[in-house]
Amino acid sequence: GFLLLDKSQGFWVIHSVPLFPPSPEDGYGYPATGESYGQTAICVTFKYEQFTEIDQQMLSYNPGIYSCFIANIFQADLPNLQKLCAGSRLPSVPFRHLSKLQSAQGETFLHFAKSHLYIDDIYVAWVAQELKTDLLAESWQHSGQKLPSNCSLSYYVYNINLIGTPLNSTFYSINDHSKWAVSREYKDQWTCIGDLNRAAEQAWRSGGFICTQNEHIYKAFRHLIVHYESCANASTSI
Repeated sequence: GFLLLDKSQGFWVIHSVPLFPPSPEDGYGYPATGESYGQTAICVTFKYEQFTEIDQQMLSYNPGIYSCFIANIFQADLPNLQKLCAGSRLPSVPFRHLSKLQSAQGETFLHFAKSHLYIDDIYVAWVAQELKTDLLAESWQHSGQKLPSNCSLSYYVYNINLIGTPLNSTFYSINDHSKWAVSREYKDQWTCIGDLNRAAEQAWRSGGFICTQNEHIYKAFRHLIVHYESCANASTSI
């Protein structure tokens, strides 16, 4: 993802497109790596004050940064982003951190950030249990050992396996590189968009999800789901 901000406000884009955006010196371009499979992206505008909290979330992420510029005027407010940008030694951080954020228009978001030291399936072990809702999850299924639907804890996570678009076309999740989850029950209305897959190897990777109860976002994603995998490995129609 990427951040852009000034002393008034800024925006944060969280997405699943590999190698995007390109380095500024290369000019704008959408990479071929994002054309063959489905992708997700969410862009949220925040007032400047919220970026002090996002700065803390970045510590747990410790992302691999390939391009950045942070002016000295941000030093006092955003020390962690400064260190990440400079490649400096980082302070010790909790293995995971949950932050409540508010968009510039007053929308509430929850952001889950985990480090590579929090070794678990973020969907099952943390997000579903924190939101107290069963989740239907969509993620890239080519990355190593795919995790099956999981009903071992209080709140379950089911893998989506078939998507239907508003244009009456369908595709299997094996052709989708996006990373998102929605609450199974319509009354809960949670939608989470992030950058981690449900694969065994991803337990050792840092990343996270931003979640919202915006009803319009929820309906848009929830209505895409045609089938999901039950914990008995039987496909279930919605």
